[in-house]
Amino acid sequence: MKQTPSTSSAFEIAGVLVVVQASLSLVAGLSALPFAIVEPGFRVLGVATIATAIGMYWLARNLRRGRRWAWRWLVTVEVVSLAMTCLLALLPIGALRGPVPLLVNVAIPLSVLVLLASRSGDRPIPAGPAHRWSDPGRAA
Repeated sequence: MKQTPSTSSAFEIAGVLVVVQASLSLVAGLSALPFAIVEPGFRVLGVATIATAIGMYWLARNLRRGRRWAWRWLVTVEVVSLAMTCLLALLPIGALRGPVPLLVNVAIPLSVLVLLASRSGDRPIPAGPAHRWSDPGRAA
């Protein structure tokens, strides 16, 4: 008997990309904390980045579980991320120099948006058994 997957592969790939993106945010937030000893502004930025990473882990988990609201929130977070990246690209501070910032700030959010938009008509199916087995001796 063939069982259907719990969610579509596009949602699974998007969830993995969000976990990678959250992991990179967590590392950035943790690496800012030693500088918080000297500069209090880094303390706020580091904690905010860590909180964002935790939220993205939580959204990726709920996307995998098939929650429709997680899909909406992930689309919102990725659109805001791309908008902030475009704003940083317009400022003359050199925020997007090199391949790593382009990959992390442009390619991953854009890939997540494309994956979520390609399967937007399909609602994620919550994990569970593919068929409901009923006992013939028991009333349903």
